[in-house]
Amino acid sequence: MLRQIGVEGIVTSLHHIPNGEVWTLKEVTKMRDYISSHGLRWSVVESLPVSETIKYAGPDRDTLIENYKESLANLGKAGVKTVCYNFMPVLDWARTDLEYPNPDGTSNLYFNRAEFAYFDIYIVKRPDAEADWDADTLKRVEELKKNMDAEGEQRLVDNIIVKTQGFVNGNISENDLNPVQKFRELLDLYKA
Repeated sequence: MLRQIGVEGIVTSLHHIPNGEVWTLKEVTKMRDYISSHGLRWSVVESLPVSETIKYAGPDRDTLIENYKESLANLGKAGVKTVCYNFMPVLDWARTDLEYPNPDGTSNLYFNRAEFAYFDIYIVKRPDAEADWDADTLKRVEELKKNMDAEGEQRLVDNIIVKTQGFVNGNISENDLNPVQKFRELLDLYKA
């Protein structure tokens, strides 16, 4: 279907390989060949995850850097030359709604600044979080607070840290009993 609408290159990743493990040449080639079998090329890796312990200089940092370098080399050997990466700590891209309804019946990812600020202030309870938000956003947060219930808060937790960060960084999974506490613990690694 992608080829039918003019797509030539694919942007993807090896999501089945846990963060920090080597992307072997065999696995990279397998994905490249699968894409090629449909008349497309693997144009961009989005992304080769930078493990959290590399970012905060954890005890296994050096090993994980070597794994990362080996994975990059294997991508190059397979002809995949463009690799996106980021060094954003703990929270990669964030969306407050993963199924925002559009008037035509479709849905898309969505980011609501006030909902994210609510998450930061009242769910994560980051110390002095209010000081990082402008007056208009804080006013909208207070309006949200009037109608926010446990289900709404759980939706924000799921959307902001469980479904997105679990997918992107592998730091949090849907099986974690207290993902907010785990999120706080990850944030604490960057206090210094």
